[in-house]
Amino acid sequence: MKYELLYGKSAFCLPGGAVDYIAKASQNDLRVLMAMGSGKFADEKAIAAYLGISAAAVAGSLEFWRGTGILELQEEKPSAFEQTEISIPKEFFTLPKKQAAKAPETERDSYTSEEINRICKEKPSVPLLIDACQSILEKTFTKTEISSLVYLSDHLRLEDEYIMMLCTHCKSKEKASVRYVEKVALTLYDEGVVSVKELDKYIKKESQKHEMEYKIRKLFGIGERSLAPKEKAFIAKWTTEWNLPFEIIEKAFEIMVAAIERPTLAYENGILEKWREAGCKTIEDVEGLIASQKKAPKKQEARETSFDLDEFFELAVKRGAGRADGAEE
Repeated sequence: MKYELLYGKSAFCLPGGAVDYIAKASQNDLRVLMAMGSGKFADEKAIAAYLGISAAAVAGSLEFWRGTGILELQEEKPSAFEQTEISIPKEFFTLPKKQAAKAPETERDSYTSEEINRICKEKPSVPLLIDACQSILEKTFTKTEISSLVYLSDHLRLEDEYIMMLCTHCKSKEKASVRYVEKVALTLYDEGVVSVKELDKYIKKESQKHEMEYKIRKLFGIGERSLAPKEKAFIAKWTTEWNLPFEIIEKAFEIMVAAIERPTLAYENGILEKWREAGCKTIEDVEGLIASQKKAPKKQEARETSFDLDEFFELAVKRGAGRADGAEE
C-alpha cells in the first residue's frame, strides 16, 4: 500500500540528515525535533510545557540533536545598550579591592524518580545496565548514582557496553565510584571518544601508560610515592608525546648511572632529548649512534698521532741534514 502526506494549507520541513538518526532517537527526541521544526516555540520551557515533559528532558533531546549536527546553538547577540561602553571615573572606586568569588559550578539537572521509572519502562535494557554496573563496582547505588547512569545512557546516548567497560576500567584503577565514572565519561565525550571501539583503544593506551610508569618507577626506585609535577611531566613526555620504547629509557638510565652518582629524571631527559634530535626511534638506532660516537675519538687520536710522527721525522731529517753540512747541533 502507498501512503501520501496531506499538507493542507500549511507544512514545515526538517533537516534531511535527521533521518539517519531516527533509529537511535528516543520518542521524546522525535517529538522535540518536530516541535522545533514547527517554528512555534522559542525556548526549552515552551516546548516542555507543550509536550508535557520536563525542561531537563527537552534539553537532553536538544543536546542529542546538536551532537548529530542537526541543530546548532545560537549565541544571543548583545543589545545596543549592552554594546555601549560607559567610562566611569576611577574616583568612584573608593572601596578596597576584594578577591573575586568563584562562580558556582553549574550542575546538570538530576532525573526525578518518575523520569527514571519512565525511561526504564521505555528502555528495558536500562534496569539491566544498572544491575550490571552495581555488580562491577560491587556496591548498591543510591538514587543519585542511578540518575548518573541514566544520564550517561539517556542523555549522552552511550551504549550499555560502553558504560560497563568504563565501569570496569575505573574499578581496575581502584576508582569504584559512579561519580568518577561519570566524570571520565564526560571528559571522553568532549574528546569525541563515544563508541565502544574508541573506548577500547583509549583503555589499551591508558593500560600501556600505566605499565610504562610502573617500569620507570621501578627503574628509578621511586616506589609508590606520589610523583612531583616535573616528574609527571617527564614521564608523560617519554611515554605519550615521544612514545619511546622502554628499552631506550633503560639504556639512557645505564649511561646516566655510569656518569653520575645520583640519577635524576631531568638528567635522563637530557640524554633522551639528544637521541631524539639525532633521529633515534629504536634501541638499534641508539646503539648505532653510540657506536659511531665511540669511533670518532679514535679517528681524531689517530690523526693527532700521525701528525706528531710526521713532525718527528721532519725534525730528524733536518738534524741529519745539518750534520752532513758540518753544522753544529
